Amino acid sequence: MTENTQAKAPAQFQRKTILIKKHLQYRYMALIFFSVLLAFLVFGLEAIWTVSKVVNENPYLMPLLDIIKQMAPLFAIKIVMYMVVVTIVAAVISHRMAGPIFKFEKSCSTVAEGDLTHRVYLRQGDQLTDLQDHFNNMVGAVNEVVKEYEQLRAADEGGPSAEKAAAVKAKVAEIMPKFKI
Repeated sequence: MTENTQAKAPAQFQRKTILIKKHLQYRYMALIFFSVLLAFLVFGLEAIWTVSKVVNENPYLMPLLDIIKQMAPLFAIKIVMYMVVVTIVAAVISHRMAGPIFKFEKSCSTVAEGDLTHRVYLRQGDQLTDLQDHFNNMVGAVNEVVKEYEQLRAADEGGPSAEKAAAVKAKVAEIMPKFKI
């Protein structure tokens, strides 16, 4: 490939904003939050059902049921604390997905404007690094084809295909007004 596609990634950077794509991240966080909440509810209901069944079969364990009822507010507080931790973890995990998606959106806009030298470099630990490699290879390949086209056009300046080349160039300029090689 070209020198541009094999260039090293710039120095590592840190995003200062956790919520980059709020809509996507809120949906992702809500999905994780409600999945964990549902798991807590299913487990809690199963535990209550099992304990009440055991207590009904063994009435001498009734004091155990009373102790569990007394501890219910503490369990509720713990569940709230766990859910806060789950929400924080979900925000961090969603950030690892939303950051690269945001970067790809910006990169697609840059390439669409005509900058075929642009490459995507994600942070270490971000998701979608395979997509990064494929995107960079694709843009590099398109850049190579465009360079070959420009060389052929320059070599055939005034020749029979010059008119065709001018038409193609006009179409490219229409699609990507800020086109540069």
